[in-house]
Amino acid sequence: MIASLRAALIALLTVSTMPAFAATFEVRRSISTDLWVEWPGAERWNDVDVIAAFPEWRRHVSPDDFAELKAAGFDTVRMPVEPAFLLHDADPERLAAIMAGIDAAIAMIVDSGLNVIVDMHTIPRGSGDAYAGTDQIMASEALFARYADTVAQVAGHLERWPAGTVALEVINEPTLDCYDRGARDQWARMLETLHGAARAANGDITLVLTGACWGSADGLAALDPDTIGDDNVIWTFHSYEPFMVTHQGATWAGDIVAHLRDIPWPPDAVDADGWDRIVAGNEGRIRAALAGRAERRALGFLRDHARDLRATGDPMAALAPPFATVSAWADAHDIARQDILLGEFGMIGREWGTDLDVPAQYRLNYMRAMIGKAEAHGFGWSVWSFGGAFGLVQGYGGERLDQPLHDRLIWTLMD
Repeated sequence: MIASLRAALIALLTVSTMPAFAATFEVRRSISTDLWVEWPGAERWNDVDVIAAFPEWRRHVSPDDFAELKAAGFDTVRMPVEPAFLLHDADPERLAAIMAGIDAAIAMIVDSGLNVIVDMHTIPRGSGDAYAGTDQIMASEALFARYADTVAQVAGHLERWPAGTVALEVINEPTLDCYDRGARDQWARMLETLHGAARAANGDITLVLTGACWGSADGLAALDPDTIGDDNVIWTFHSYEPFMVTHQGATWAGDIVAHLRDIPWPPDAVDADGWDRIVAGNEGRIRAALAGRAERRALGFLRDHARDLRATGDPMAALAPPFATVSAWADAHDIARQDILLGEFGMIGREWGTDLDVPAQYRLNYMRAMIGKAEAHGFGWSVWSFGGAFGLVQGYGGERLDQPLHDRLIWTLMD
């Protein structure tokens, strides 16, 4: 009798300390589709054939591909939508055609038994680009107001879909500095604006919200969720650490990683002599490609991170800090772990116009380690991505990889 009363009391205390509410939409195991496949220039964004295929991956992905994802254990597709394409002009017929394309894409995914996060996927653009990127949206009050209106328009359009089936991510990787008080406060206000615009347009949809510092764990932990005051929210963060490993050879990620090759995961997949040869080979590539300050910076980045990775007794410890940061933040604010999403992670496989070819096993090792961390903390996750440089299924032009990885990602976690 005493034992049963004790068990009942423990159960009551456990329930009373759990968050009272959770988001309507649930995501546990997700994959992102591509943002673009062919990247048509902005001068073509009013072409009928470009608009008709938006989101553009629909040219290359079939219902059978989504059925495969479902069979492999995924429950959700994070579907990036290019906001610049929506901001390009306000012609009603053009916008109606774009929304129809978004609906067609959602229908293809939902018909395969998967849920959808419509991801307003802002990315940085150069100052000379013909269309707006994240930095421009962050810097211009007028452009941000237009962006907030666009988020509201998309949210309102998505009312036609069940709230348990389709969610909306209001922005991707805001670039403001979460360590600077002024920038941190600025992002908090901007996030409140985006949330308010979307919620006013759609009272039922689950909204996916993120912090500054490129949507990092630190950026999320800098937010006060009480200022949002909404239980129907999923909080998301991205992690690509160690950057030297996940972005080796990525020409668009800067000189510190553009010339790197052959770095395994985990680092102890090769012996000490093999590791030293890999580092020396990368030093040679950096010296051949760079000079002056850029060379010194790239060499310093390589040596410091290579030393730290090799020195740790547990390479998996390099993955742990973001998860610990977000867990502590969630617990401090009484946020259910199921309402936290590791919204992006992954490891590059190939790069456009280069000879980069990262072994599939290294990529599997890394992604499975990250999934293990996420699930151990009770977080959902979404791997980047279906195609492209980080593709698990397809390459750049929609071609199927010789060794697709999606079907080996989940069910082998316990091997």
